[in-house]
Amino acid sequence: MIRHWKRHVMPIIETVRPRRIMEIGADWGWTTREALAWCRNNDARMDVVDPSPRPELHEELAKFDKSLYRYHALKSLQAIPQLLTPDVALIDGDHNWYTVYNELAHLFARARETDATPPVCVMHDVSWPYARRDMYYNPDDIPLQFRHPFAYRGMLPGESELQEDGMNGALANAIHEGGAKNGVMTAIEDFLAGSKLDIKSYVLPFFNGLAILVPAQRMTAELQAVIDSFFSAEGLMASCIAMEKDTNRLRAVMEQTENQLARRTQALERARELLAKQKTTIDALRAKASVPAK
Repeated sequence: MIRHWKRHVMPIIETVRPRRIMEIGADWGWTTREALAWCRNNDARMDVVDPSPRPELHEELAKFDKSLYRYHALKSLQAIPQLLTPDVALIDGDHNWYTVYNELAHLFARARETDATPPVCVMHDVSWPYARRDMYYNPDDIPLQFRHPFAYRGMLPGESELQEDGMNGALANAIHEGGAKNGVMTAIEDFLAGSKLDIKSYVLPFFNGLAILVPAQRMTAELQAVIDSFFSAEGLMASCIAMEKDTNRLRAVMEQTENQLARRTQALERARELLAKQKTTIDALRAKASVPAK
């Protein structure tokens, strides 16, 4: 979600002016850092929900006064019913139909229970690879009837079958893409189709995709104008420029990595040649001294 922060997430937050933010799925803490900085400057508070983040998250949290946030080492479906309804929910957690569908159901149910206005939901990974394919951080957390067959293999664009060499191969990915109750975007669509609430949805299909869900009670002319600006020619051109910059950065990193591997391969070949020459010299000396080789 961090790649959407400056151009899309921050303008929404600046417009909604939330008193409370909930982040589901903090991982490295990059988005957490930005959101907490906003909270610090705008007298807001934040709930950070992640049962097993990277150690870097706690390094980021340590930079902020604890009065600004509460960290919950809980799974989202455990945490949401216990917490106050946020004004804005940043959702970037477990990317599968069951979790995402129920995160939305819990958030809106909690709002009804507490007589609160339901939140604006900003949701990441609604495009490839997890728009139509489940991923499970812990497959045992998902009830069997909602869990697709999975494997620890990667993904390639345009390929439904998992690949030995592909993206996110260390994670439990659904073996097939598409079909019922499979993927983040499918969960959002199913939730909206089954909800009686008036909720507008918008999807930005790049940087792995960002969905914006705005309940009617939260929509204002100003917020509508901000969201519309994302889809204007100027807004889309700015996003194209950002994507090109990101692509070039990745290409540069890949080239640097390839160059490093090439240099290390050459160094290894030189070391092997040197060892071979040394062995030849040692064998020759042994033969000259009539010392049997071991």
